[in-house]
Amino acid sequence: MSRPTGDTEPSEFGFQQFPYVQEAPGLDEAQLREHYGWFRGYYKARPRRYFDLQRWLNQARYGQSFDVYLARSAWYAMGGIAAGAVFGLAVAWLLAASGVVEGLTNPLAYDGAVVYYIADYKALFAGAALATVFAAAFGFGTWYVRYHYPRLVVSSRRRNIDVTLPHAIVFMYALSRGGMDLLEVFGVLADSEETYGEVANEAEMVVREVELFGNDMFTALRNVRSLTPSENFEQFLDDLLSMLDSGGDVTVFFEDEAESYLEEARDEQQSFLETLGLLSEFFVVLFVAAPLFVIVILVVMSLLGAQTLAELTLLVYVMLPLAMVGFLVLLDTLSEPYVQPEVRFGDDEEDIESGLALLWAVVRDAIPGVRPRPSAATAMSAECQSRQGSYLAHRRRRALRATLADPLAAFRAKPVWTVAVTAPLAVLVGWGFVAAGLATPTWEAMLERPIPTTTWLFVLPLLVVLVPLSAFHERKRRREQYFATRFPDTLSILASANKMGIPIDEALGLASRWSSGPLSEEMATLRNDLRWNHDTRSGLRSFADRVGVAQLSRTMTLIAEGIRSSTDVAAVLTIAARDTKERFKLDRERRQELSPYIAVVVIGFLVFLLVVALLDAAYLAPIADAQAEATAPAAGESDLPLSMTAVPVEAYKALFLHAAVVQALGSGVLAGKLASDDAFSGLKYSIVLLVVAIATFALI
Repeated sequence: MSRPTGDTEPSEFGFQQFPYVQEAPGLDEAQLREHYGWFRGYYKARPRRYFDLQRWLNQARYGQSFDVYLARSAWYAMGGIAAGAVFGLAVAWLLAASGVVEGLTNPLAYDGAVVYYIADYKALFAGAALATVFAAAFGFGTWYVRYHYPRLVVSSRRRNIDVTLPHAIVFMYALSRGGMDLLEVFGVLADSEETYGEVANEAEMVVREVELFGNDMFTALRNVRSLTPSENFEQFLDDLLSMLDSGGDVTVFFEDEAESYLEEARDEQQSFLETLGLLSEFFVVLFVAAPLFVIVILVVMSLLGAQTLAELTLLVYVMLPLAMVGFLVLLDTLSEPYVQPEVRFGDDEEDIESGLALLWAVVRDAIPGVRPRPSAATAMSAECQSRQGSYLAHRRRRALRATLADPLAAFRAKPVWTVAVTAPLAVLVGWGFVAAGLATPTWEAMLERPIPTTTWLFVLPLLVVLVPLSAFHERKRRREQYFATRFPDTLSILASANKMGIPIDEALGLASRWSSGPLSEEMATLRNDLRWNHDTRSGLRSFADRVGVAQLSRTMTLIAEGIRSSTDVAAVLTIAARDTKERFKLDRERRQELSPYIAVVVIGFLVFLLVVALLDAAYLAPIADAQAEATAPAAGESDLPLSMTAVPVEAYKALFLHAAVVQALGSGVLAGKLASDDAFSGLKYSIVLLVVAIATFALI
């Protein structure tokens, strides 16, 4: 197969990484299909049609060409077609068995032999139609998802790179300040994937270009620049290439870039805060003014004789919750680029089982002959195997005793795990109220006694779940904020002490004595770890895992690698302290700017609650009294208009109460998401607003 002359390859994100394929449609397509198969040959003959897909595959680091990916997608789509056809036939069989197919009639005015023929074989034609529809839907859906999935991977990588790039630049600045050359800096960054995520993967590509393919640094940076999915990282590499071309100082460049990205982060945060301010106003309109307007209109229409109960039910139970969930998803999507990914350094060989796995491991160790045998890769003498097994069994027993001695430690580390305990307990609480006769789980009981029924069956069981979850979450959040507030000053103290000639372990001892609370304990633990194990990198990483703050984890990586690459420990600590202080200052400014939004959401809820409570007390209550008088035996003939006697007062009372409950839960969660970008932080507001709503309706 000859290669045509001329420039036929794309100038950017081209196919040069893969064997050349002919571009002209139909040219040697038969040979391509014969050599590569029908699907791959078809796609190989049309490379420009799938130009975007190949770019997405390259940027997602899939490591395969578009024709291989599309050939597999075609087979998956054929499997989806088969599955859809089977599903359609199953649906048709169920409809035919239930008599739905026999009840179908001709919707057209045409009447002829074809119509009678179809009527005689309704089940057959229904099965064929449903099988065709579902087969097409499943097949096209599978193909569409497979085709666009690399695009989603690229988008995720882009967001991760944009979030971690400023921290990675500071990290590279610390390493360069310690004397590393540019290739070594990218090598250390590539080894820190658990800390810097996709930026580390991009750095690994640079190292691979140099060490594996033999390119020089300039060419390697240019190749990675052409394939990175992040425009910010692309701009950074452009600036780095310009600096290398002009012979500038790499350390000074990294320092300038770190300052530049810090200023850019401030500008982006200010723009994001303005967007949140606009969304808070949108919240008042969408979740306070609009529902109140609709509720008042529907209630007035019911007084005029219209049947609006179905519309109000749809608003309270469907539209309002879905709108709040959609608004929460919108806030989460807008906040995602500013979220710091969680960082954990725990090594697999040092991990100890937890929970049921730990309990089973202890039981297994106690049963002779059940302990798993070592693999061939870890073959050792019988005596060594026995000693190793005894040591591991001792560690598991000690870990189990520690877990049993502090069973709440798991909840403090992962507050969401409380739901596994409180959710069954909430069901038991609700069942207990029903068994005690305090509430009846029927719609009639809800209409007759809406407040006690809602309280016993829904509110109190919900509080059983929300209160522990919120309590443990707030405890964890306050602990993280404590470390975030105190640690930058501690780093400054360590840097100052090291400048005076005090070794790092002794400086940690001084910092632990000058500090108080959990930080003092962690500093003392870190000092002992460094003194006993003589492993600075492992000790700092263990400290980061115990603290559990994403920014501090990156700071620990910066310090560990900076100390390893430089003898000037004070300079590394100073860089880390300055970067940490600036980042936490940004976080503090954001919390201060967004705190008033909590008041906006709470006031909006109180306005909503006031209006529905007034409608209940000043509108529904008089109508209920009038209806009661009109239906009394001594009242004789009713003087009330027919429309007023038809108003479902009890149903409206229950709907108003449930609307207030939905508003309380949603408003609290949205307040937490607006103020601190954490929906769980809004649970405390939801709990208070929920109690206020129930108390208000109980008192009116």
